[in-house]
Amino acid sequence: MNNYNNILNNSKMTLLKNLEKYEINLENMVDCGMELCISNEDKDSIRRKLEKIILSKLNDPNVLILLICALKLEEEGIKGNLPFDYNEDPNYIYADEIIGMAIANEISGTKGVFNFRWYDAKKPGIIGILDKEGYIFLDDAIAGFVAGCMSKVFE
Repeated sequence: MNNYNNILNNSKMTLLKNLEKYEINLENMVDCGMELCISNEDKDSIRRKLEKIILSKLNDPNVLILLICALKLEEEGIKGNLPFDYNEDPNYIYADEIIGMAIANEISGTKGVFNFRWYDAKKPGIIGILDKEGYIFLDDAIAGFVAGCMSKVFE
């Protein structure tokens, strides 16, 4: 079990380091989640709970794998190695949406998927920045991650 924990922790740290290259970090994911928060509860309490959930969900190997997939697809798209014109983000490519929905679903089920649609449409914070910069896969993956974690906050 110790070897598994080492592998998981190494994967998590590698992912976080690579996400930093796109200016994605814990703070701006929490900010992004809070931007669409409409609860009447204490915002500082919600923020702390969201941060805790984000950190815990980074220990879910399925969530990690999906985030790594989005990151790797982004890198391959930038290199021109995907079977479509990455710079145009064509409508017939929806694998990015599937990754975002899969992440949200893995974290909090149907509620997360519905919340993903809201975060994907509104594009708060880092999601909007990623979208404007043309990162096809990462904007949806982070939208799914944040939406799934925000859904967990209110369970």
